Amino acid sequence: MSWKTDIEENFKVGLLDLLILKLLSKEDMYGYQLKQELLSQSDNSIEIKEGSLYGPFYRLEKKEFIISKKVLVGAKRFRVYYHLTEKGKEYLDCGIEVFSKIYTGANTILMR
Repeated sequence: MSWKTDIEENFKVGLLDLLILKLLSKEDMYGYQLKQELLSQSDNSIEIKEGSLYGPFYRLEKKEFIISKKVLVGAKRFRVYYHLTEKGKEYLDCGIEVFSKIYTGANTILMR
């Protein structure tokens, strides 16, 4: 068993909502685009498996932090774009503040 993989997955689950909201604060995105941005902007350290964004999207939409919109791409194909709401922006701001405080404290303990 790889402890490293287990630890990485636990961290990802806790941070994924905030990371999604942060990326959507810059522009509306569709699922695959967001997955690629997570990978690219994290210098290839945060890779999300195919289909793993559906749960977070559903959760965030249910809380009214994001809204989805189907956009016609090509003749018959639709793409679902996600947009950050004002409520989502407020949650993101609070989440960044809380994360920063926890990260600073945890880093102080772990690096001693």
